[in-house]
Amino acid sequence: MMFSARSLIALLGAAVVLLASGVGRAELQRVEAVGIYGIRDSQRSRVIPRDEAIAKARWEGVSRVARELIGESAPNDDGVPPAFDGQGSDGAPEPVEPSEDDGAALEAALGSDVLPYMRSYRILDDRGEVPVLFNDEPDVKVEYVVVVEVIVDVDRVMKALEDAGLVAMVNSEDNEQAVIVELVGLSRYEALEVVLEALRKQFGATRIRTLEFSHERQILAIEGPFGPEALSAKLAGFEDPRLLLEPIGVDSDSGRIRLMGRWFPDSDESQGGSGTK
Repeated sequence: MMFSARSLIALLGAAVVLLASGVGRAELQRVEAVGIYGIRDSQRSRVIPRDEAIAKARWEGVSRVARELIGESAPNDDGVPPAFDGQGSDGAPEPVEPSEDDGAALEAALGSDVLPYMRSYRILDDRGEVPVLFNDEPDVKVEYVVVVEVIVDVDRVMKALEDAGLVAMVNSEDNEQAVIVELVGLSRYEALEVVLEALRKQFGATRIRTLEFSHERQILAIEGPFGPEALSAKLAGFEDPRLLLEPIGVDSDSGRIRLMGRWFPDSDESQGGSGTK
């Protein structure tokens, strides 16, 4: 699959957020991806532009997760994944456009149908037919644009990449020991998102798996450069005006932490819903 200027814009516009789910033990990611399908008049009787745009959005979502997994499996010396080793004007990492070979390798690994790597998807914005943003194909004047939320099964994507040799197989003996965190008291997904983001971006978690998910109780397996006591201390010191985390039990022998969370939503959010902790 070739990456045109339009698909690159879709990639850069995708927002990836971890999604905790109660379905099995899989790690899931929620991706908002833009699907763009250039419409040729000669093809209108043979294709449904909306369906084609949705299919492109699904591919963007799943392949974005795949590229991140490949980058995480082979970081540069400075720890920055290869897909983000460029520098933007503000000094921040800037995504590098995938090559045609990279796209072909991903399509060979995942196949043309990415539905097996998804738990679900839904259309967030159906923009319909609009004039093309980049006129790199002279016979395409109109394109169909949709924004789709894709729930990606990370474990299935990883398995496909391992089978294709795009990432190294994980040796369980060398793998970091997971710390089991039981989180109680949070009934809002926004609160859990804050915890997951802190674990990855601030505390260095390399992998987070959802073992159990229910109202006000989640159990997570967290891998990273820390043991249960160190992670408990990090969580206790976490500062956010909306969230208070209080470790209420640490078992170093079993590698488990029990954590109480309290969520203090913004005033607008608290007026818009009920049952918030």
